[in-house]
Amino acid sequence: METTRYDIQHLTMRVVDEERTRVFYEKVLGLVDVSSDDKHIGYAFRKGEAPFLTMLLNGKAQSVAQTGLYHVALLFPNAAELASLLYRLLTLQIPVGAGDHTVSEALYINDFEGNGIELYHDRDPKGWQWTDGQVTMGTSEVDADALLSKKEHEWTGFPVGMKIGHLHFMGNNLDVADHFFLDFLQMDLVTDMRPSASFYSNNHYHHHHAVNLWQSQHSELRHLNEAGIFSWQVIVDKKYFSLLATRSNNMPGLRENTNDQINIIDPMGSLLTIIHD
Repeated sequence: METTRYDIQHLTMRVVDEERTRVFYEKVLGLVDVSSDDKHIGYAFRKGEAPFLTMLLNGKAQSVAQTGLYHVALLFPNAAELASLLYRLLTLQIPVGAGDHTVSEALYINDFEGNGIELYHDRDPKGWQWTDGQVTMGTSEVDADALLSKKEHEWTGFPVGMKIGHLHFMGNNLDVADHFFLDFLQMDLVTDMRPSASFYSNNHYHHHHAVNLWQSQHSELRHLNEAGIFSWQVIVDKKYFSLLATRSNNMPGLRENTNDQINIIDPMGSLLTIIHD
């Protein structure tokens, strides 16, 4: 389905250790604490911006294997800015994975509690290859030296134009996930790796979401009082919102449906809030 707007605006996580969380997100990455108290930290990419990430403090460690977030993917405006952060991570000896996915170039790190983070930039969409509605996304090695050669300055924090590019989830039932993203959210299936994973998007993007069963097929649904994803929020246009509001009435996970907001439990057990512009 083509839409005029679908932006992943906010992610909320529970964390166990405030000190380690602050060291990683503030000292290593350079996010800015713009709103905090003894219960939460609100992080923005830059001073003066709205928070895109909230950390709920004093969470419990996970008691059993659970569905949840595979990684949050932070989209950089260009390769040069990503290269600056890669250089910093290597200097700090932070373990970094990487993948050239044809449509994008990505780095992968974990915070100190094991939450996955993808750091990536998109290649020009004009070069993406589509066949019968499916986009070609591979996984090959990143030429780290070539990426680092694009660095223009030392890392001093996130640049203007950052956003959450996509959210990749760990699920336990791909049929349920497909129903949620394809039938309810009316997204397109842009990469079909069933029975192990599905990738979904709006607006002919390579993917806004993915759900995989690689490590979580037999996991319990999220325990929202334990460490991990708690909720996520997207903002859509009014026409799309009206469609989703109507369709949400038939969804079992519906929590609340108002003129301005839809709250619904996603297939992983976390809370999705949909608002409109």
